[in-house]
Amino acid sequence: MRTLSKPWVVTVATAVLAAVSLWTIDFYRHRHVRSDQDLFRYLPQNDATIFYVNVAAMRQTGALGLFAGSKAAEETDYRAFVRETRFDYSRDVDALAGAAGPDQVVFLVRGRFDWARLRAYAMAHGGNCASKLCNAPTSKPGRWASFLPIQPDVMALALSANPNAVEVERPPGHFLRETMPSQPVWARLSRRLLANPASLPVPLRIFAISLQSANPVVLSLSPDAGSTRFKLQLDAQCSSAAMAETIRTQFDIDTKLLKLGLARAHIVPNPADLSGLLSSGAFQVVDRRLVATWPVPKELLASLE
Repeated sequence: MRTLSKPWVVTVATAVLAAVSLWTIDFYRHRHVRSDQDLFRYLPQNDATIFYVNVAAMRQTGALGLFAGSKAAEETDYRAFVRETRFDYSRDVDALAGAAGPDQVVFLVRGRFDWARLRAYAMAHGGNCASKLCNAPTSKPGRWASFLPIQPDVMALALSANPNAVEVERPPGHFLRETMPSQPVWARLSRRLLANPASLPVPLRIFAISLQSANPVVLSLSPDAGSTRFKLQLDAQCSSAAMAETIRTQFDIDTKLLKLGLARAHIVPNPADLSGLLSSGAFQVVDRRLVATWPVPKELLASLE
């Protein structure tokens, strides 16, 4: 066999390099999600509580159990799901963004997915797959999980009474006008939730009532600098510095009343539950914002695992 002459080698190598370059450009040009902030482009634009979790960062800190710990992993249904799909959030999810409303929760999840196995799982458990969209009933009667791929490493997922609710998250999405917080875990509370906080635990309900005039209100969780602990922070934008000061004063009063109520009931604030967390807050006004900070005790993190 004749050996290719040097010009032919150069020509073939150049053609291959050009083909790879064009494929790479085309691949990235058609990727809808190129950063975690892009995940928010597909969430519904309504009054919902928007949230974000940098799962990869939480996994590195060892605090992933704060959101879904070992108890969830021990459930029979979840073990069966992992076995049949080979998908485990603790290993395969890197980030998720979501929107929680009164009737449904939708997610954008970035990670690693075996789409064929996920589709097979849905079909084998009373669901249906049409084109890219799949759905399956959940363990809660009348509740459906529906999902579809946005791109190979991004899944749109919805939990709703509507078996096709995930349709609201299809590309191309909408233009993102706001900058998202930088903390690894955060939630922007909806106006509906603050106006009707009955679904919250009583201690949180008291604070939520004081925030009804603020917008936006963001809760975030991040490592506490210089320690192994985490801190919970609330950042509430107010219409004026005077309004922020009024809310700060109310937070001080609510905290003192909480401590007084615990003392009257002969209860010592427990670092493993909300009484220990909410009785240790510090509050300040920065421009027109109320900034509240609570240290998250290690005992509370351990109780949620």
